[in-house]
Amino acid sequence: MDDAAPATTAIRPSPPRLSPSTAILLAVWVGLVAGYLDLGAITLKRFAINKEGSYRTARDFPWTVPTGHVVLALAPAAALAFVSWRRPRWVPLRAASMLLATLAFWAALARLPIYTLAGLALAFGGGKLFSDVVSAFGFGLRMKWTRVSLAGLLGILLVLFAASTGWRTLGEARAVAALPSPPSASPRNVLLIVWDTVRASNLSLYGYHRPTTPNLTRWAEKGTVFGKALTPAPWTYPAHSSFFTGHWPYTINSQWKYALDAPVPTLAEFLTMRGYQTAGFAANTNCCNYETRLDRGFIHYDDYALTPRSLLSRTVPGKWLLEQLLIHIDPYERKWVEIQSRGAAAINDSFLGWLGRRRPDRPFFAFLNYYDAHDPYIAPAGSAGRLGARPVETRDYQALIDFIGADKDALSTRDMHLIYDGYDDCIAHLDDQLGRLLDELERRRILDDTVVIITSDHGEAFGEHTLVGHAHAVEIQEVGVPLVILAPGEPTGRSVPTAVTLRDLPATVTDLLGLSEGSPFPGRSLAEYWRTSPGQAAARLASTAFSEKVDETVLQTPRGDSVVQMSVVAPYGVQYIRTSDGTEGLFNLWRDPMGMTDVLGTPEGNALLQPSRKLLLEVLEQDAGTVEVEAAYLKAFRRDLAETVKRGDAEKLSARDR
Repeated sequence: MDDAAPATTAIRPSPPRLSPSTAILLAVWVGLVAGYLDLGAITLKRFAINKEGSYRTARDFPWTVPTGHVVLALAPAAALAFVSWRRPRWVPLRAASMLLATLAFWAALARLPIYTLAGLALAFGGGKLFSDVVSAFGFGLRMKWTRVSLAGLLGILLVLFAASTGWRTLGEARAVAALPSPPSASPRNVLLIVWDTVRASNLSLYGYHRPTTPNLTRWAEKGTVFGKALTPAPWTYPAHSSFFTGHWPYTINSQWKYALDAPVPTLAEFLTMRGYQTAGFAANTNCCNYETRLDRGFIHYDDYALTPRSLLSRTVPGKWLLEQLLIHIDPYERKWVEIQSRGAAAINDSFLGWLGRRRPDRPFFAFLNYYDAHDPYIAPAGSAGRLGARPVETRDYQALIDFIGADKDALSTRDMHLIYDGYDDCIAHLDDQLGRLLDELERRRILDDTVVIITSDHGEAFGEHTLVGHAHAVEIQEVGVPLVILAPGEPTGRSVPTAVTLRDLPATVTDLLGLSEGSPFPGRSLAEYWRTSPGQAAARLASTAFSEKVDETVLQTPRGDSVVQMSVVAPYGVQYIRTSDGTEGLFNLWRDPMGMTDVLGTPEGNALLQPSRKLLLEVLEQDAGTVEVEAAYLKAFRRDLAETVKRGDAEKLSARDR
């Protein structure tokens, strides 16, 4: 009997395991790839989805978005690295690579308008393919394909950094070096401070019962306070467009066009050409970012913050994670995640840092936009609850966050107190930071040569006229704003009761700088009010206080019925409001500062109505709108108003004859 051959058992090699260093390398690799995929999604949305045609993120996104994805990928990789360090045989390389790649690719796909599960399925497929490659070829610095591919990915990141942030930094340095000599031996600086969403009626400077603005009140004694300042539009972008150009919104089409590309100069452009070093610091990245072109002429423009928090919030999952975490840890910081921005203290620090680095032989024009009083009305810990109800629980902060979109009838009394008191707390915090800033500038002796303008772009409604928020109407709650001007060498302690418009800011600045000759800005200088003896000022030294609200749906309706609203406030304080459907309102703001009682139909209203109509018609006949605006609504609005004025004159004449 033949001996049987001995049986042999094949020994299968165990699958490669994950090492801590490989986990980190995997995170960097898949994070960069996911980041570049996200760049593609951002670009796709900019050209094919976003209605305003913008990227909706910081201009440094070509390198910060991939970096943010790497940071996100490092979190689970660190956990895997720890497990593989403590239990080297527990984590297979194939499984780890598939998990990290799936999570990273899913994070990139979150940008696109697709169902979550569909994105996860696509990401899983990509993760499976990547894990197959890793299983077949291995992964680590000893593998040539890993070294070459990782070097290529990092090289792309370096190129993107150089092409965005690096190129912009170099361009700024060149622009500063090329500045011409200033127009005079001792020119004045200009500091324009805009408190976003702050209505005048909630400031103690204007008689409000709560001490919201002690610092503004203190500093206002050194300048001039305008008691009835009105913004040209009830929301940020068109208001700022007028601040910078001196043009009404309808003449530059800024009510629904999201980029300031009108062929008119901006104040920053004008001053830069005259040797001013210009800088903007904008917390409102929704309406004042670089894509709106409000940065035109500014050599340095600082909108989206670059911090660890904002770096993560450049990515969709990072933003979501921060929002869930910070509402429990620091709700004030959570406020800034959505718009990748920062609060008033950080804006001050950025400006003061720039001020310390600027050329000392050049005057400056700086624009500071603060967003703290915009919804959600969450003040920092030191200010929350200072003037009323204090948010305590997470539910309180969530109510503040959800307020604008919430059913107002379903809100509790406590919720309403939290909201209104929170708004006042935010204003008080802004006032604290204003005091800190101006005190520091005074310590540096910069205020001796600086014109300071403190104002707001629009107000806020809290149930008046059944409205909440802003951008809805031109009632005084939304267009009545503070205005204080501090000018070296000019009279102090003055108060101007006459209604004025912020459209006149560019003309005022050029006048105070001695640059009115050859100034391209329409409007009149508000300085005329303090250059005239008290009690002797003419009624109309400045432009008519005109405001306009136009909803973009006017483009989809025959004449924009019920979506176009215009207002003028006469020098003596009577506000006339007219809507495109012919509805009118008349309010005596001296006796009724909140504009709650319509005097139409009363003897007073009957006497004031026709002059008010003519005042609005005068504004609309002075300047034509853009071709698009005229066709959409302005031509019809002007014609209807003119016919109403004509009928009113005829009725008045007929009554006189009788």
